[in-house]
Amino acid sequence: MARKRAENIQEVPIAVSAFTAEDIRDGGIERPSDFVALIPNVTLVDTANVGDTQLSIRGIVSTRDAESTFAYVVDGVLITNPNAFNGELIDVAQIEVLKGPQGALYGRNAVAGAIIVNTKQPGEEFEGIAQAGVGNNDTYKASAYLSGPLTNNVSASLTAHYSTTDGHYDNVFTGEDDAVDYLEEFGGRARVIWEVSDRTTLDFRAGTRQVDGGAINFNAVFGIPGFVAFLGSPTYFADVNEHEMRYAFNVPGENEQETREFSVKADWDLDRISVTAIAAYNDLDENLLSVGSSASFYPYELTPECQSDRVVLNSFTRPDLFGDPLAPFLVLPPPSAGGEDFAGIYGPYGPTRCDGYQYQERNQEDLSLELRVTSSEDQSIRWIAGAYYLDIEREVVSAYGADQGAPYAHTPYIPPSEPNPTDSLFWDIYDTQVLAAYGQVEFDLGETMEMAFALRYDEEDRSVSNAVPNVLSSGLNLNLAGQPINPAFMQFPQGIPDRSRTFSEWQPKITWRWSPLDSVNVYASWGRGFRSGGFNSIGSESLINFWYNQGFGGPGELVGAGLTISDEYQKEVTDSFEIGIKSMLFDNRLRLNAAIFQNDVDDNQFFEFFAGPYGLLRVVTTIDEAQVRGFEADFDWQISDGFRVYGGLGLLDSEIKENINRPLSVGNDLPQAPEQSFNLGSQINFPISERWEFMARVDWQYIGEMWFHTMQGEATPTIWQVFFGPGITQDLSRAQRDSVSTINARVELSNENWRFTLWSRNLGDEEYLQEVIPSPEFGGSFIHPSALRSYGLDVTYSF
Repeated sequence: MARKRAENIQEVPIAVSAFTAEDIRDGGIERPSDFVALIPNVTLVDTANVGDTQLSIRGIVSTRDAESTFAYVVDGVLITNPNAFNGELIDVAQIEVLKGPQGALYGRNAVAGAIIVNTKQPGEEFEGIAQAGVGNNDTYKASAYLSGPLTNNVSASLTAHYSTTDGHYDNVFTGEDDAVDYLEEFGGRARVIWEVSDRTTLDFRAGTRQVDGGAINFNAVFGIPGFVAFLGSPTYFADVNEHEMRYAFNVPGENEQETREFSVKADWDLDRISVTAIAAYNDLDENLLSVGSSASFYPYELTPECQSDRVVLNSFTRPDLFGDPLAPFLVLPPPSAGGEDFAGIYGPYGPTRCDGYQYQERNQEDLSLELRVTSSEDQSIRWIAGAYYLDIEREVVSAYGADQGAPYAHTPYIPPSEPNPTDSLFWDIYDTQVLAAYGQVEFDLGETMEMAFALRYDEEDRSVSNAVPNVLSSGLNLNLAGQPINPAFMQFPQGIPDRSRTFSEWQPKITWRWSPLDSVNVYASWGRGFRSGGFNSIGSESLINFWYNQGFGGPGELVGAGLTISDEYQKEVTDSFEIGIKSMLFDNRLRLNAAIFQNDVDDNQFFEFFAGPYGLLRVVTTIDEAQVRGFEADFDWQISDGFRVYGGLGLLDSEIKENINRPLSVGNDLPQAPEQSFNLGSQINFPISERWEFMARVDWQYIGEMWFHTMQGEATPTIWQVFFGPGITQDLSRAQRDSVSTINARVELSNENWRFTLWSRNLGDEEYLQEVIPSPEFGGSFIHPSALRSYGLDVTYSF
């Protein structure tokens, strides 16, 4: 279905990685991260909260806090919920990953590609699957699928799943082993297909998902060479890969999500054409709570809570929490206990109430409508035409406040008269309306050639309003005392104005395919992808100017970073060229595909993270011009009836061509575009009796070294110049993630009804980083580890 038709994937002139229901079962594919590991030039990062996934396809990344770069389509419906992608994959029949711009057919923001998921379609016979599993780290899971006819022309399916795990990491402050990367998830989905007549079919889908998990589980690593001699410790210029992770926080990292979805798809068969109409609704409510990260700037140094904590929670009484003094942190007792104020180096995410807390919300409600007309498949000229409408209402909250040890209210703003008052607040309401029209025409050039022309036009009307109350901070934060709770009020003291803008783009695509042999297809394509621009939280530009830039009368006069961050960011446009070959050899036992490509990107959207005396700030910037060139190949060889070997390789050469915001980064690699990625696997199946079959499978994945920021060793000023004078610059040359090599394995016994599966992910217990978030002006990086070895037993019964 790569082109919304039933076609042989080997004949589709698009780079496609496909997984059948059998592939999904044998590979133990339960989440997108599982099949991503089997695709060259595709990587996934999943860290801050459940669903906070950054998917990189050929070096084009789905930027945090911006729109996605790929279309995610389930049962023909484009999913707009930003957290829906990395959920449990239950009752899935097929997965297709399409690379390169796919906007002409698959919709909004398909700059880098599209991921097409089709679930099992309920049929005329009753069938069901029940699965239960147990694993290390107190991991338990259960799921059930039931499908069958309700009447002569109505069939339905019902799916439910539950999973829970304590995770791999412990909180050394509280002693809890289920308070860091824990996860509990419950979900259900119903699908009803009504054959109204021989020509009309209605497909209804409804689902819900609830998640309770850990959030914002980061440590910090400094990258400031000037501090090494000054403070006498090499840990101030450290390799992020050599850091020993330590979680010691007093504010529980929490991520709560609730998702609801409903869609209806109608298909009409009108002889020479078919008509499809889709209506879909999604609703997401999400909040995050975590400890703050700015204690080293002494925001709450003189509060009674901070003074009290430092009596017993300091580097001399609790080295288990902070490590050795000045390696790199130094938490001193208060003067009442023989210590000093304003002299320690606390570090972020600590156990004291000196660093405050952060609270976030990401809520979204959206409604989409689509109408598509498709010609029949047996015509020499085949075409598709359609129109699409989408309305999104999104609420984004980022708050920072005083931690007084009281229960935490899950609300954006807390006044000074109540516990844990808010000192810094970004609270924005976004409204987006999208109108699009698209079409594609395919026609044959003789018996061995095909041409296709596609075109899509998107227009997005975006607006944002500010919901922050026009009040001052609580006064408890010494760095923000007397300032407005949002820095934009310094520019607009009578009220922050609303903003609006329209982003639009034509997205053409041309494709050529030639079949010189029945088993060989050669293709070439050029296409354009578009990702809408948008707005950062109101006040972002004012805050950056005040704290980091000269000419605005604040501490930035001593920093002079010269940043050009704005409250809005531009649209992203990608031109992609590709030449590929697909072949079936040795009596169709060997599938061998390869492609070379080039992506030229204008205004590549990039996530930036700032930490300082004010707390935290998340913004989206753009890299003016970037280029990615690459090669990839994959194979699947059925050597014998019971033995299969498969794998792939991906090579990327990326370069930042122009970057006005950070000009020193020109010539560097693009973030999250590793130069190499490989995977290799094998599977063996053979009968051990008349009823039972044995299966064993091993999958190996390698990802080369990866940068996560545009700055990769170039010296720039840090906020520490405000405190220690000029010359305190950062060096992020040691913030590159090392190459990663992991192995997954599965062993299974099965018969017609039962399957018993022993499995392990990261069998070698490889310790590696999942993500590095450099913050140049802070002078370091925030790092998140990956999952360690997991193993368990699954039992499945099907009928």
